[in-house]
Amino acid sequence: MALNLSRNTSVFVSTGNGVHASGGSVLSVDGFTGGSGHAVGDVITCGTTSGSGTGLKVVVNAVNSGAVTSVALINNFRGTAFVNDETATQSATTGSGTSFALVVDGVSALTAEGSRIATGLFKGNGTDANTFKLGVLDGYSFSQGSDATDVTISEAGAAPNRGSKRFNDSLPPAEWSFQTYVRPFKHGTNSHRSSGTHDMVENILWAAIAGKDITGGALSGTSATAVVCDATDADVSFARSDHHELLKLSIFFVLENTTYRLNEAQVNQCEIDFSIDGIAQLTWSGNATTIDQVSTVLEDPSKYGTFNTSGVLDAAGGSTSTYVEGYSYADCVGPDDADYLRNKLSTLTLSCAAQGGGAASNGLDATTYDINITGGSITIANNVTYVTPETLGLVDKPIGSFTGARQVTGNLTCYLDTKTDGSNQLLTDLAGATDLVSNSFDMSLFMGGASSATPVVEFDIPKAHLTVPTIETADLISTTVEFSAHGTDLLTGDEMTVKYKGSTTHSDSQYATDASLGV
Repeated sequence: MALNLSRNTSVFVSTGNGVHASGGSVLSVDGFTGGSGHAVGDVITCGTTSGSGTGLKVVVNAVNSGAVTSVALINNFRGTAFVNDETATQSATTGSGTSFALVVDGVSALTAEGSRIATGLFKGNGTDANTFKLGVLDGYSFSQGSDATDVTISEAGAAPNRGSKRFNDSLPPAEWSFQTYVRPFKHGTNSHRSSGTHDMVENILWAAIAGKDITGGALSGTSATAVVCDATDADVSFARSDHHELLKLSIFFVLENTTYRLNEAQVNQCEIDFSIDGIAQLTWSGNATTIDQVSTVLEDPSKYGTFNTSGVLDAAGGSTSTYVEGYSYADCVGPDDADYLRNKLSTLTLSCAAQGGGAASNGLDATTYDINITGGSITIANNVTYVTPETLGLVDKPIGSFTGARQVTGNLTCYLDTKTDGSNQLLTDLAGATDLVSNSFDMSLFMGGASSATPVVEFDIPKAHLTVPTIETADLISTTVEFSAHGTDLLTGDEMTVKYKGSTTHSDSQYATDASLGV
């Protein structure tokens, strides 16, 4: 018996489910001829002698005097259009070996259960990357309960029947939540985007909460792209999030001995934490249609299959980061891969120059306030609703979801001071502006430093509606300012823009941008 320790958990987020959508992906190997002159780590590309299969690659896992004795079949290398039992012969190699050939054993376009639609293989590090490793903090959770109906008997009389019976009706949407650090970085010469491009480790989550697409990923090129990465910054815009269905994800929780997959997951909410004594964090949460256990290496982004010359599969599968990380997912969560941000360096600019088109109200005029924040948070909510059938005699599961009204709200805390255009002046001006039922402030929060600093993340809210601050008594008198973000108008979703600027350069030794090994 093996137990699972929560602190040995890895989390992968992907738009793929590990199975090639085009069909004919190679599931396993029925044996192979080892050839000669090969070395461990060589990547051998195989064509076919009897069909039209393409894209199959294996990594040499072991050799004996140059003859291959074990190969690794990476999820990203399974190819397309292969036929069961056909022979695939060597057509190219990254080394100098020759005469390798293998026999294909099984192909599929669906999962082993044949129940889920294929959306694509795990792809990492290429310009079409769709699978990313995330560094999550302690306290993550995922669960799915069940809805049930109790039928009871209620009778009068001296000896009434008091029985009851329970029926399982449906599975409600699964729930998940985890925290990540805010981690900007810049791509280096060996990375999955162009050198010098700003990015963030949590890119795919921002893409999912704000749009339908992955920037620079397998789904890029549509108007729904929410994240734009370039040499200036990595820009997240909510102006492209007006869709009934946002980007759907597969989230994998790889425990010590078990891997769970959340299917058709949606990012419903993100909370940005400005607690000044800590490292900048994001709390992500949402739902999924179902949770299932991954039982094969085919569907697990953290593993790959290894086969000997007879085609016998190592049941445990391989997990060497050189192969998995280099080819199946993008990983920039290491301590030296990306920046961390200290909240105590965060700054705020707050201007009411746009107030009512410039109109003044009892002192609330074109003013830039000087506010030193002591904490706060911003919450982004998509208000996603899942739909579940209610069929008698069946345990139904959710069939899909749709978004509700998007809300961007938050609060900031600061000491109550008397300096010019400070917090006390802001409180006074807001309380006096009784003829403005809707105010408008240009708010920019710079997490981790000043506006000109690097690394830094800017949360730009051009039209923030502020409530009258509340006063809180403690050792030092403080005030809390609550706000909500508005778009240019009721029909425009440009409430907030998030801009990441990184300092640390990330390069992956397993990959070069001009030599993608992805299918």
